[in-house]
Amino acid sequence: MPTLEIAHEAGWNTVTLETVARKVGVTKGALYTYFENSDALMEEVAVELVKHLSYSLNAVRAEKETDIHEMLAHIAETIFSGKEPAATIFMQALARAAQDLQFRERICKGYDDTLIKLRDEFEKRQKAGQIPAEVDIRTAVRAIYGMTLGLAFIYHMLEKDRSEAQKDWLISTERILMLVPKDKKTP
Repeated sequence: MPTLEIAHEAGWNTVTLETVARKVGVTKGALYTYFENSDALMEEVAVELVKHLSYSLNAVRAEKETDIHEMLAHIAETIFSGKEPAATIFMQALARAAQDLQFRERICKGYDDTLIKLRDEFEKRQKAGQIPAEVDIRTAVRAIYGMTLGLAFIYHMLEKDRSEAQKDWLISTERILMLVPKDKKTP
């Protein structure tokens, strides 16, 4: 998406109808057919970013053969790899959402959908014996999501080592889910 490329290269605040029009090779007026203004464009991008995490989770869910550790590693890779600008842009969008009630409501809908999908996936894995029965999945998912936002802020926005974030996220998520670390499993 050209908007993500612009935001990744020069920051969220540089995303305007004019810069997007220039990037895709159309007139600014042509974009008004789709977006009322730059704010509407940015809202749509932020909503798409929330959907991106859901799509990534769906891809993991489609791979039924993965164990819980492989699933978590895939999620961590998606969030912290830096291959896509999604996390940085999403953090910038969250700051904007705090000031705009309608935008916040759209972001919260995506947030809630993602929490539900993650909860459902963890519940399935708990029933399959991959997550201990004593783990309260609802609470665990919320803790993981909150930790993810915090780590994303630290490592993406403050430009710290993303591989450290990925490692920290995996270790912490395993602890929240009361998992035996993969390297400590008995053969």
